[in-house]
Amino acid sequence: MKVVVVILFFLMQNIYAEDLVEYDYELDAYYTNVSAFIDIDRDKNITDGSNMTEVELYKSLFFGSLSPNIFLLEASLHPMGIAGLYYRKLNENQYTTESLQNFNLVKTLTAGYEEPYSLSMFIGRMIVFKKKNTTRVGNNRAYTGFLFSIGDKTIKDNRSYDDTWINIEFKLKGTRDKENADLDWSFRVGSRVHKKGDFVDSLYIGARRKSIDYDKSVLSIIHNSAFSFMFAVNSDTFEIIETEILLEKVYPSAIKGLSLSFGVGYLFTSDNKYLGILRDDGVDNHKLIFRPNFKYKF
Repeated sequence: MKVVVVILFFLMQNIYAEDLVEYDYELDAYYTNVSAFIDIDRDKNITDGSNMTEVELYKSLFFGSLSPNIFLLEASLHPMGIAGLYYRKLNENQYTTESLQNFNLVKTLTAGYEEPYSLSMFIGRMIVFKKKNTTRVGNNRAYTGFLFSIGDKTIKDNRSYDDTWINIEFKLKGTRDKENADLDWSFRVGSRVHKKGDFVDSLYIGARRKSIDYDKSVLSIIHNSAFSFMFAVNSDTFEIIETEILLEKVYPSAIKGLSLSFGVGYLFTSDNKYLGILRDDGVDNHKLIFRPNFKYKF
């Protein structure tokens, strides 16, 4: 936690430095973050993809990933995950009773988030989507490349364990904000390695796509919805250890940048995801996910 606080302080102290392309931050009930984008292209010529089709965008990013032009440093907090930790700590008896009754609301609200915070570094290719009448790009950008994340805590059943872990992944991610529509997407493949032996190392793939259209009805399934998927296997035995699927309904707000959503999903966790004491404590193989959320992009 101290490392993340230091990084957050560093970023906020340097957001006006000339060598930063731009800083960005995002409020989210599940994933709040602050980022610094540092231009490493000597020509300082970041491609404007405003007129690219989605296929052209993906091709340009993918084939340019080995010619990086951006370095990203990000610190993130997971508010709902942290809230789950404190709830169990302060209400252990009630939490245990609800678990024995096979439905625990706290578990359904926090399922899928296994760390309270993290620090990430990314290097790769970035394309921006410039808006008329402003020089600020904000989160209106797309990038592909290699992401390295690290943390010192892992969560199981709303309990935090000391565990230094590292994620290494190849990622294609972006946000495209138009005047009346927003689109977010993320595709990733990677590996997580744990220092604590009771957590199994894994290989995983994941995808997420979210669409908001302020001109469409809030009842529209295609234009105001989100979908995410994650699949993980043991990196040694290739046994399936986790699968998550989530469907979300998004409700655009009259306040630009603010959206509300409610997601329902399913999380399968195999007994083989853990070893030793953590496995002996029991594993919830099947979890229902409820994910009410708000997101505000500046």
